Amino acid sequence: MTYERPLSTIERYYVSCDSIKDGKHITPCMNQMVVEGNADIDVEAFRRATTKASYQNPGSRVKLKGHLGLSRWVDSEHSTRLRVIENDWDGLSNKGATFLQDPLPVRSGPTSEVLIVINKALNKSFVLFRSHHGAMDGRGTLHFAHDVFRCLRGEKAMGENSNITDMQLAQSINHHAKASSLGLDVSAPTGQPVRMSDSEKQQTSRWLRRSLLGKHKGILAKVALETARFTRLKGEDNVRFQIPVDMRPHQDGLNSTANLTGGIVVDVHSDTDVEQWNHNIKLQLADKKEAEIPRFFRFFPFHLLNWVPRKTIHNSNSRLVKKRRSQGKFRTTGIISNLGLLKIEQFSGEGFKASKCYFIPPEFDTTALFITLAGHPEGVEILMRAPTELDGGRIEELLDFVIHNIEHAAVNPTQNVMSV
Repeated sequence: MTYERPLSTIERYYVSCDSIKDGKHITPCMNQMVVEGNADIDVEAFRRATTKASYQNPGSRVKLKGHLGLSRWVDSEHSTRLRVIENDWDGLSNKGATFLQDPLPVRSGPTSEVLIVINKALNKSFVLFRSHHGAMDGRGTLHFAHDVFRCLRGEKAMGENSNITDMQLAQSINHHAKASSLGLDVSAPTGQPVRMSDSEKQQTSRWLRRSLLGKHKGILAKVALETARFTRLKGEDNVRFQIPVDMRPHQDGLNSTANLTGGIVVDVHSDTDVEQWNHNIKLQLADKKEAEIPRFFRFFPFHLLNWVPRKTIHNSNSRLVKKRRSQGKFRTTGIISNLGLLKIEQFSGEGFKASKCYFIPPEFDTTALFITLAGHPEGVEILMRAPTELDGGRIEELLDFVIHNIEHAAVNPTQNVMSV
C-alpha cells in the first residue's frame, strides 16, 4: 500500500514558513544532521544505501498533495536524492556554506536528501541528512540516517511501520489536554536587537559550533543554567526554555520518520540548580506535558487551522517575526534540543569512519536562540543559532561563557558556579 498521512496542524505551520524571495524558494524550517568523517568515501555505495533506506522509509521521500484540510503527504516513489559537492566548509559555522540553504520544496520535492560535502584541504567529508521539518523531525531524520548506514554496512534497514501524525499520537497519550499560558514574553539571551541595514539582513541568522571535551553528566541542565545566567547578566530576570521531547517511546515498537515531537517549557529562577531543573522535567514528563495541545490552540479547535490558507499563516507569521525582532521579546528565551549520546560507530561503513555527529539548529524565525547538543565519546558538540539582529558577535560571547563555566565547574566541582 502506498504511504500516505495527513498534513498535521504543526506541520502546516512549518510548511507555511516557506517563501519565495528573488525568484528563489526558501526553506527555513529544516533538520540538518551532519556526520563528519574521512574524505575517502565511496559515493556510489552511499547512493545505493540511500536508495535502499528510502524504500524502507517512504516518509523520507514524500511530497505534499491536496489543499487546506485535505492536504496530505504521499510517497513520491522517487528515491531520496543524494548529491556530492566539493567545498572548503569546516563545519564550525554557516560561513561559506550556501548549500545549507538549498531549498526542499514540499510540492515538487525532494523533501529530504543526503548531501556529501568533500573538503580536500582538511581531508574530511561531511555527510548531511537534510529534511524539511514539515515532513520529518530531528529524530525522524536520525532514524533515516541510521538506516542509510545500516544499508551501507549490508545490514537490514529497520524501516518505518506507521503513518501516525503528531496530533494523533499526542491525543492517544494525553487526551485533548491543553497547555497553560506562559505569561509575559521574555527578552533574548543575547540582549536587545541592533539596527541593521537591508544588506546586513540578507543573512537572516547565524550559527556556530563548539566542541566541549570530556564527560559532562547532565549537559542539558548545565547548558540551560549557564545560558540563563548569561541572560540575567544582560538584564533579563525572566528565563524559560522550550525543550523538544520525542513522543515515539509512548508507543511500543513505533518506527517513523514523521514529526512526532512534542515539547515542554521549563522556567529557570535565580536559585534554580541542576537538581531542581531535572526534577521539573521529570514531573512534566510524568504528567505527559509533551503531548498537550499547543497553547496557541487553547481558544479554538486546533484542527480549524488546517483550513486557513498557508499564505495567510505565512503573512501572519511574518508580521510576528518583524514584531519580535524589533521589540526583542519572545515567548521563550530559547529552544534547547538534546540528541543525547550518539554512538559514532553506527555512522560508519564502506571505508567511511565517522568522527563526530551533530545537528545544525533549524532557523525558526520567531525564536531568539536555538541550541542543539549531541554527545560522542570525546565530548559534546554545542551549536547555537540566533537571528542576525540578536547576534553582532554575541553568539561567540554566549558560547564562550557557557563552555568556560562548564569546564570550570568540572575542574572545580566544589565551587557552586552553576547557580544562576
